[in-house]
Amino acid sequence: MKRFVTLALIAFAGLSSFAGTPVATSQLPQAVKTFITTHFPGDNIRKAEKDNGRRGLEYEVDLASGAEIDFLENGDWKEVKAARGQVVPAAIVPAAIAKHVADVYPGQTIVEIARKRGGYEVELANGTELKLTEDAKPMPARQGGRNNH
Repeated sequence: MKRFVTLALIAFAGLSSFAGTPVATSQLPQAVKTFITTHFPGDNIRKAEKDNGRRGLEYEVDLASGAEIDFLENGDWKEVKAARGQVVPAAIVPAAIAKHVADVYPGQTIVEIARKRGGYEVELANGTELKLTEDAKPMPARQGGRNNH
């Protein structure tokens, strides 16, 4: 029993170290607040956290609708996940990627988009995941280092 309690405490401590620090809406960069009011009008911030990412401070914002958005310290969006049954705002999807999805995957919508080195990762409503450059070409596999999957 003592071992179980010890393991449970270690697991809890490990999980809590990954949690960000809660921040008030007023503490978010103006660019974050502007992005939300522009692309998610009428939606409210349910929770906002800041955390140290690989490239500096990052913010994670959960909206009342269920949408989730990650931002870089300067307020640029990093990843946008639409609420269930919704799509990411069309205005943030590069035009070539939107056209590619419409042409190659008719009837599918973009439910998640993330900026990655060299392009974007996009998830469609049917679960298809695409890795595309801004002009909708397949992103080349990275050589060496970490796997691109």
